[in-house]
Amino acid sequence: MKKLLLLCVTLLAFSTSKLLSQDAGFYFGPKAGLTIGMQNWNQSERDPLLSYHGALFMESIDTDYRGSLFAQIGYHTRGSSIRVFNINNGIAFNDGYKFRNLSLMLGAKKRIRTEKFSVPYYFFGVRLEYNVSNNLEDIQERFALSPSVAFYPTPFFVNKWVYGASIGGGIEFLGSAYVQPTIEFTISPDLSFQYNSPVIPNVVSPFNGQLISIPERTIRNVTFEVSFVVRFLREVIYID
Repeated sequence: MKKLLLLCVTLLAFSTSKLLSQDAGFYFGPKAGLTIGMQNWNQSERDPLLSYHGALFMESIDTDYRGSLFAQIGYHTRGSSIRVFNINNGIAFNDGYKFRNLSLMLGAKKRIRTEKFSVPYYFFGVRLEYNVSNNLEDIQERFALSPSVAFYPTPFFVNKWVYGASIGGGIEFLGSAYVQPTIEFTISPDLSFQYNSPVIPNVVSPFNGQLISIPERTIRNVTFEVSFVVRFLREVIYID
């Protein structure tokens, strides 16, 4: 885990230094907010999961509204909700499948010039993520006495590395010369599977005792986020 964090920080620092080397300073700051997680299971949509996220970013200065580049590292909870109520087994469960991912994103941002005291913008980025932890084992243990336990996802088939894209936009509000509050909206579809299990043959059916095959299961994340952002200006002044 420490090596992964070091790698992500190194990539973030290297990418940001390249992106910002031609400007007399840069913006940086935190992002945090609410997450609505969705998942596609074998082309079937799951119920949304309400969660949270946090990130740190660096962004080049864009005084001429021609566009800027940014790098971001963050912690995001991807997933979907699960609701189970079984009278026969006395099971009542209302939670979610949670994949806690460390994310590195690089992208470009375009601000729109207006005459108001706010600046709207839109952006596009590409992401590489690592699954730090998930709660699939907890769900397996919770349903250990249920005959349907074999049909729930298991940690063995979780893909540690996933990649995807993020698109979104927001509004920068007038603060001071060095501090600007911002609200941002993001949609982040994964392009790879977070979970991929092959066909599992010769499983005893909990319903009739016959041998059956559990079909292949693919899970892909789609996440909607609302972020509250604080942009700090780090200005570099060159003195001859």
